[in-house]
Amino acid sequence: MAEQRSATLEERFIAIEEAEGAEAATPQKALIGLVIAFALLFLIHFAPTLPGLKPAAQSVLAVFVWFIVIMVTDALPKAIVGLASPLLVVLLAGVKPANAFKAFSTDIFFLAAGAFVIAGIMMGTPLGRRIALTIVTLMRSNKVTRIQVGLGTADVAVGSVLPTVSETALFLPVTKAIGTLMRGKEHLPEVRRINTAMLLQTPGLTPLFTGTLILTSHFPNIMLAGQLKESAGIYISWVDWFWLNLPLWGLLPIMFWYVFSYFKLWKLEIPGAELEIPRLKNELGPITWPEIWGLACIGIGLALWITEAYHKIPSGMVALITASLLFMPWGKIKFGKVNPHIMWDTLILLGGAISLGTVLYDVGTVTWLAKIIVEPVKGLGLPTLVMMFVLVIAMHVARAGIVSAVAMGAAFIPLLVAMAKTLDLSVLPFTLVLTNCLSYAFFLPISITAFLIAWGASGASGWTAIRFGTGLSIISNVYVLVVQTAWLALIGYPLAAPVAR
Repeated sequence: MAEQRSATLEERFIAIEEAEGAEAATPQKALIGLVIAFALLFLIHFAPTLPGLKPAAQSVLAVFVWFIVIMVTDALPKAIVGLASPLLVVLLAGVKPANAFKAFSTDIFFLAAGAFVIAGIMMGTPLGRRIALTIVTLMRSNKVTRIQVGLGTADVAVGSVLPTVSETALFLPVTKAIGTLMRGKEHLPEVRRINTAMLLQTPGLTPLFTGTLILTSHFPNIMLAGQLKESAGIYISWVDWFWLNLPLWGLLPIMFWYVFSYFKLWKLEIPGAELEIPRLKNELGPITWPEIWGLACIGIGLALWITEAYHKIPSGMVALITASLLFMPWGKIKFGKVNPHIMWDTLILLGGAISLGTVLYDVGTVTWLAKIIVEPVKGLGLPTLVMMFVLVIAMHVARAGIVSAVAMGAAFIPLLVAMAKTLDLSVLPFTLVLTNCLSYAFFLPISITAFLIAWGASGASGWTAIRFGTGLSIISNVYVLVVQTAWLALIGYPLAAPVAR
């Protein structure tokens, strides 16, 4: 009976993962997106040069618009977009290939590569699920709030080595399995609230709130670090990122309180959860040597990242060292089993997006765009913090339809760097705070991939997700703008740019 139950549960996991992973565009939508993207590409490229732009800069603008349309419509595979974007920059703008594909040889690209391999280990072995269920088991409770805190703690624990989307994929079946304990009672209002809250929070919100904290856990983090290095000469290590974003840990308990209060979960229980969750853990069997070796390698990587100031090995090289150690023969980790879980296509997309952002900055395209956006706001004479509030609101409107975190980063990060310089503000705090604000975008359930998947799995209406997400977005953005700005000023990164002597 136990074996039959385990097989049934595993089948449910597979069915859920397949259903949630089916996000590819239909052929019709892809074709329409492709036609629109290339039409805009050639229209902008061959149009008379716009005032303030050089021909090469206008051609890069055309490629940028092409990239955004392709990403929004899912018209091409990610890896093809990542390779085609720099290629189009070479063909249309005359940029040298070494410059157009520059990001593919940078430390930040190797950091992403190593991080994706490490994430593959967590997904391709029982290790990630084992860590999650072990932590949740420690709660030993059937109270919804305690189970949610356990799932959230597990989310944070694996979030340091898993990108946001992978974290969502890992926790979605675990959350679904816990939800099945209430099967047959789905019609009850409190059960609907519990299921909706668990699915929106654990695979959706917690990975996103954790993602901004760790350099390797959120694509815009990696993209911003790369852009700052290339355009401003600012190097941010794994530990630097953790320190700069330290106050954002305060948003995690705020998010939990908001979910518990919004869905009125404080006194609700899931009968049998304190027995069923340990059973799910026991189904995994005893920990194996490959999992132990994987944990050891990840521990070595984290130790090297934390001590980077002493050994001077860049973060990207540490990630590659860790990834290489994982597949030593004595570790007995089979690359063939892990390989399907490594997001190679996203890695290539990331390299292409970072490369495109660098070229956009180098040829002056984003400086031109920044002036168009900033000059009207600058003319209002608003205090700096108020002006940032206005800019965040405007950018959230523009960001609403961009589901992909990579597309969001490619669209806004180079622009933010140029805006900071146009406003005579310090680049690092301005870009970091505003990029983080754009990561807390739950106004629409389609505005960020992890939240979209979680919402789809919950079965909640779009209006429910909008009402719930709007309040959380406002709280999170105000917190980032006020608290993180104050923190950065306290540790030596004020918004006011240093005066040149």
